[in-house]
Amino acid sequence: MHEAERYGDKLFAASHSNESDRLSGLADTFDPASRRNLLALGLDARWSCLDVGAGTGTLSGWLASVASPGQVTAVDRDARFLGHLADRGATVIEADITDPAFHPGRFDLVHARFVLMHLRDREEVLRRMVSWLRPGGLLVVSDALAVGGETSPHEAYRRTITGYWHMIAETIGSDRHCAAQYPRAFTELGLRDVGMDTHLPVVGLDAGFDRFLALTLEQARDRMLAAGLPEAVLDEAVKHLAHPLTRESFFAMATCWGRTPTVS
Repeated sequence: MHEAERYGDKLFAASHSNESDRLSGLADTFDPASRRNLLALGLDARWSCLDVGAGTGTLSGWLASVASPGQVTAVDRDARFLGHLADRGATVIEADITDPAFHPGRFDLVHARFVLMHLRDREEVLRRMVSWLRPGGLLVVSDALAVGGETSPHEAYRRTITGYWHMIAETIGSDRHCAAQYPRAFTELGLRDVGMDTHLPVVGLDAGFDRFLALTLEQARDRMLAAGLPEAVLDEAVKHLAHPLTRESFFAMATCWGRTPTVS
């Protein structure tokens, strides 16, 4: 029996020629909102911070610029894009966070963005992430929340985005709606001061998001066609996205946070 494919095995693999650029588009789009959320939650230079699924390391690098030297750890299953973080004083760990034996230590902040939604065992990983927090520590998790694309009035775009979400759910187990359950899940895990924020970029108004979506569809093309999306429909959607007056939604970034109880 073959092991189920996971994010980064083949689809969205770090070895793909455009993966760094695709992830950079994602970071350009969402880093400002992530930074605002962390600052609003009281990010302190004294905190020890863990950035889970660090990608290209842009947010880890920013955390390292805010935190005291040696206080930031970045972890990713494939750390090839994280070499630059050593110059920022951050520690890089290449590890699989789904491994039950992985325990990176205890932190004041554990942050993960666009990670849990792509894991089939996300609930178990979320539970273990809470165990990586010190008393009073802050867990901040951001994931995509599908909105707009599957209801777009543009038929080819609507069918393409619907086909994309279905394909990655079947292929790698991604859940485009799981972020909506985080406030409940955080509360059930005993976290306090739970809150949520969303940020919705617009395709056609955000250059980074446009680049991310175009490269995502490029990488996913063969999988979507194999899953039954007509090539003419996908080509029409790509043409639509290239038009300078196109304005579409794809997903919002939903960010949920909560704190572990302090020791009385």
